Order: sequence, then C-alpha cells, then structure tokens
Amino acid sequence: MKDDEAVFTPSDFIRQAAENRKVPVEAIKVPRCLLLTYQRSIYKHAKKLIDGKEIDWLYGEGQPVCVGRFNGVEVGAARFWVGAPAAIMTLEEAIVCGAKTIFEVGLSGGLQDFLKPGDIVVVTEANRDEGTSNHYLEPGVKVEASPRLRDGLISIMKGKAARHFVGPVWTTDAVYRETRGEFRKFKSSGVLAVDMETSAIFALAKYRNVEAASAQVISDVLTETGWLQAWRHQSVTTSIELVVRCVFEAMSSTFQ
Repeated sequence: MKDDEAVFTPSDFIRQAAENRKVPVEAIKVPRCLLLTYQRSIYKHAKKLIDGKEIDWLYGEGQPVCVGRFNGVEVGAARFWVGAPAAIMTLEEAIVCGAKTIFEVGLSGGLQDFLKPGDIVVVTEANRDEGTSNHYLEPGVKVEASPRLRDGLISIMKGKAARHFVGPVWTTDAVYRETRGEFRKFKSSGVLAVDMETSAIFALAKYRNVEAASAQVISDVLTETGWLQAWRHQSVTTSIELVVRCVFEAMSSTFQ
C-alpha cells in the first residue's frame, strides 16, 4: 500500500454495510442524478416535485434519500448533514453507490450590497477556506462547477426570466470566525456569497471524476456591521421552489 492511499475507503464501508444487511453490494444504490441539500425544507420540496419514494439507503431519517422521476428521467434527492466534513463523508458513499451527476442546492449568506434575500446564485467556483478539501487536492488547486451542469442551469434560469447571479462563493468551516478582514477580502474580489460545503463538494467531484454544480439561495446577508437573517422570508421560500425545479430540469435534460 502506498503512503497516500486511504486505509479505509468508502467502498469498504459499503461492502461492510451489505454484509451486515446480508444483501449484494449492488442492492445499496442511489440514482445517478442526485440533488443534494442540507435543509429539510429544500429536501421536502424536491421529494414532492419528483413524487419521490424514500429508500432504505444507509442513514434512515437522519440523512434521507428519495428516488423519483422528472421529465421521464430517474432522479434522486438527498439531505446530508451540514458542514464540509459530514457532507463529504456521505457524498463519498453516495458516489460509490452510483451518484455521478450531483447538484448541490443550498442556502448561503450574501456578501455583495446588491444581493437580497431570495436572490439566486449559480456558482462558478468556490474559494477553499475549509479543511476537508485539502485531503483531496493540494491547497492551491482551483475548484469549479461542472461547466455542463452550470451552463445548463443558467440557460433554464434565463428561459424563466429568473433573477439570478453567476459567480464565485467562499466556503468556510468556521461560521463564527468570518472576520471583517476576510469579509472585505472576498467582497472586494467579487465573491458573491459564503457557505459551508461547496468547495469541498467541488474538490471531491474533481478527485473522484464525477460532475458537480451548485445553486444557492441567499437566506441571510453579511456586512461589516452585522448579520441579517432572512431564512423565513417568503422570497427565500419562493426561490427555493424555483431553483429545485430548474435544477431537476437541468439534470434531466442532460440524459434525454
């Protein structure tokens, strides 16, 4: 075994789970096209939209996965735990079980003055300020969305005349250490929003050679003087529903 090889892999974990359940490894699977989120409300809307049926995957109600169809294409939705380490652990397992086209849909904090709660961000790349991605790629490696998925979503958004912005985000592990210095740095460089998972999602996708993209709804706004919370605003709920539909359209159109 080489020094940089993992001692224990996601494939090992799935084999162990199959043995414990006394089923073939192939029985533990998820759809190729997977909408990934961290919020209960987003998952519930995605499940309803695809008439999803929850499957007995690995984590039950703690991290549910459902399977349905959209425009005749099999798609899935999953709700993972918040934060890069937890999300990446579970996404590693989902990739082993068949996920190859992953679209993250989440909430993020706006950094730019022109962004308002309910605005939609289609992510181009993510600034790596979390620790998980460093275990997959060297620190200086750029991580970006799949151009095919990203551009497909942008095209659909434009067709619906949906208010959206395209650009980079900042991903951090430390919610309570988003300092004024960092805020100024990222805002001045044109970064649109801050979240907790995206750069790690993109790094893992690059490492495992799968496609990943991200769409985020502004649910709060960060400024030098404070933090505006708007998670329960109707504009946020409305945009979530629009984004979920557009993402499923983008994913399904790539396999028709």
